[in-house]
Amino acid sequence: MLNDNLTPKQIASALRVSESSVKRWCDRGDIRTDRTLGGHRRIPLGFLLEFLETTNRRIVDPVSIGLEPLDRQLVRNSTNVREPAATIARFKESLLSGSEAECRKIISSWFTTRGGMSSLADDLLSPTFRSVGALWKDGTIDIYQERLACEICKRIVLELRRLIPEASTTAPLAMGGTPSGDQYQLSTLLTEMVFREQGWKTASLGSNLPFPSLLSAARMHMPRIFWLSVSHVEDEKTFLEAFEDFTKRLPKGIVLVVGGRALTDELRPKMTYSAHCDGMRQLTTLAKGLKTGSLPLAPQI
Repeated sequence: MLNDNLTPKQIASALRVSESSVKRWCDRGDIRTDRTLGGHRRIPLGFLLEFLETTNRRIVDPVSIGLEPLDRQLVRNSTNVREPAATIARFKESLLSGSEAECRKIISSWFTTRGGMSSLADDLLSPTFRSVGALWKDGTIDIYQERLACEICKRIVLELRRLIPEASTTAPLAMGGTPSGDQYQLSTLLTEMVFREQGWKTASLGSNLPFPSLLSAARMHMPRIFWLSVSHVEDEKTFLEAFEDFTKRLPKGIVLVVGGRALTDELRPKMTYSAHCDGMRQLTTLAKGLKTGSLPLAPQI
């Protein structure tokens, strides 16, 4: 389990640099540092994330700072252990009040101790945003609070990205985004993070992209997987027509994976795709299986 107060030695091992370099960065203020009563340097996780973001560095050895290897994360995920409701309530309160520091503490702790990105997405973020969305719809909160909550979570998830080691140069590519009319960026970002955890090279194209643009990206980069995250459909008929044209023109050999709350049981049978995932745990299993070859999924079916 990760200790939120890291030593220079732990950080040096995680970054594969000398301990003296880490101490030097601490002393000159590159890494914000606390001191114990005995004068020893201690670096909270949030300070490490800030340093990684500003220096474009990444964690090389996550075990050194207490992060579990991915295979162990998957074992923990399979138990479907959920955090007490009190923590989710505290997280929602922090989001709605705009307390980014408190949200960072909750998210980073969840990510590092409860099974990685899939648990973070399915067990914390998803139920919280369902609740936040309901509050916005009934007029209890202002729309700016919902949008601010999304922005806070996006920033923190991007910080966590630094804790995931780079994929190998031979790793397969996963690419995707959201279609026109779908402004939700967090879902496609979380999808990207799940693939990264499983050792894929990734490219999230962002949100609100027309299908012809998504097709251009697929043709240019020829990913092994192309994901489509659909949280909102403005007009079902228009969406299905554009989606059908997209799938017909998608290059052969690309596995099309779809997901998102807008893909209802009524809508999905009208679509052609290789796989549908209800949540990030399913996506984690899919990403691992396709990468290792244990799940020989064909392109569009």
